[in-house]
Amino acid sequence: MSQPSSSVQGRFAIIASESRDSAQKAAEQARQRFVQQGAEVFTLEQVLAGQEIEALLSLGGDGTLLHAARLMGPRSVPVLGVNFGRLGYLCTAEADQLEAAVDVLCQRAYQVDARDMVRSRVFNRREEVWQVDALNEVLVGGSTRTLTLELWANGEPLGLVRGDGVIVSTRTGSSAYAYSAGGPILLMEALVLVASNDIASGIATPAVLPRDSTLRIANRSRGVRPYVIADGQKDYQIDEGTEIEIVTSPIQALLVDPGWVSPASKLKINHGGSVG
Repeated sequence: MSQPSSSVQGRFAIIASESRDSAQKAAEQARQRFVQQGAEVFTLEQVLAGQEIEALLSLGGDGTLLHAARLMGPRSVPVLGVNFGRLGYLCTAEADQLEAAVDVLCQRAYQVDARDMVRSRVFNRREEVWQVDALNEVLVGGSTRTLTLELWANGEPLGLVRGDGVIVSTRTGSSAYAYSAGGPILLMEALVLVASNDIASGIATPAVLPRDSTLRIANRSRGVRPYVIADGQKDYQIDEGTEIEIVTSPIQALLVDPGWVSPASKLKINHGGSVG
């Protein structure tokens, strides 16, 4: 084992998917590599307790990275994802690039890509009852029954959507659920509005809106209690008449970009029908 380099210092943290043994084993390999480079390594719990770090290494799939990026956004800590999941579209590196990913962090050989998040505020009888930030998208849906949702953009009525729900996506999430529902892929910061499996809609087609837009969605579904779901991970069930305000969050997620993959290259569609 090589001796730690006295010329490379830094403080980093590692988060690994608890559901993947390969990611758990990789976490120990990454920790050893950091130490070899003369860096200090901390746990996510230590960071959340106040420990300052330069960057966080996420080992898992897109779900692990989304969770890490939401937690690190308010702390202005960039996240580098190494894919130990299935698709791992948001991850910068694959499993066999683990050492290279650690070296990129230790050598500060990267730029930081600031990504917009969307903030959803839920109001029940005009009282705010829930708030959440999402890096990919906010979905108002998640019911097995047809929903009726009323929409406004910047105070202008857009009409009713009847279907599975409404997706409001960021640039990052435009290649995820919004894309599978027929939305466009974005290479710039904006908001995407997509009606999912709509039977009748006031929205003729998926819409791209300026990032400073304010969207409002009201649940007009009788006897149905859909959910407000952030990144498929955090949710809140709503009643008839509940309103949701969605805007670009004042907090951005920071992703490590070592320049290995160009943005345009991710427009390629693979044989499974997914982007990546």
